[in-house]
Amino acid sequence: MEEHAAWYLVCEDSNIDVCHSQQKRAEHDSLNQMNMRKGFFSAAIAVLTAVSVSTGSAVTHHPGPYVPLCSHINLTASYLAEAEPGKGPGFVFVIKNDTNKDIRLARPVPSSAHWYAHVGSKWLWRASSGSGGSFVDAYNEKGEVFAYQPKELPPHPEYMTVAAHASQEWTETVHDHPSLTYRPSCAICNNPGEREYRAVFAYAYVPHPQEHADDLLPCGLRSEPVVMPPLAATK
Repeated sequence: MEEHAAWYLVCEDSNIDVCHSQQKRAEHDSLNQMNMRKGFFSAAIAVLTAVSVSTGSAVTHHPGPYVPLCSHINLTASYLAEAEPGKGPGFVFVIKNDTNKDIRLARPVPSSAHWYAHVGSKWLWRASSGSGGSFVDAYNEKGEVFAYQPKELPPHPEYMTVAAHASQEWTETVHDHPSLTYRPSCAICNNPGEREYRAVFAYAYVPHPQEHADDLLPCGLRSEPVVMPPLAATK
């Protein structure tokens, strides 16, 4: 699976529907357990609506395929200040498969990262990168998530298999996996003085129609919030 640049509130995709949808789901990716307020979403929707109106385009459909969240399969992560010598920070990831079948995932895993800042008593979304794993309905954290599907047939796809009733642990560096880069700010929502952040990592993938990859995981994964070190946000 190819890597994808981070998407914020500015999108370079020539398709305004795709840009609007990416912006909307990035803005709406929520943490209800961290008490995110609906007022934040209302403001974001207003901004995105203004962008859509100004370009004469309206979004009336979901931006691509979506899948349910997995049951009995868990993704967890922990931050590492120095994941590998000379490669800087990264994360230890673990997938635990509590089902009766082996599972197979398309790399990279995870496929996206979502950053939240502590503001007063709330946790507010700040940025996302990668593709796949954002909620279709930001207010339903048990619901479906958008899945990434490549537009072109991957030339050299790689896969990961986790056996039934087993787990797999691995380390990823931000040097080798750019979508994990710590990006807790965006152009219109950055608040000076923010230092506490959490990250949620996700995975959801639908193969290209010509990709002969049998038995790929048909559901999505999202980690619990990962504690990040204090960091002053920058624009």
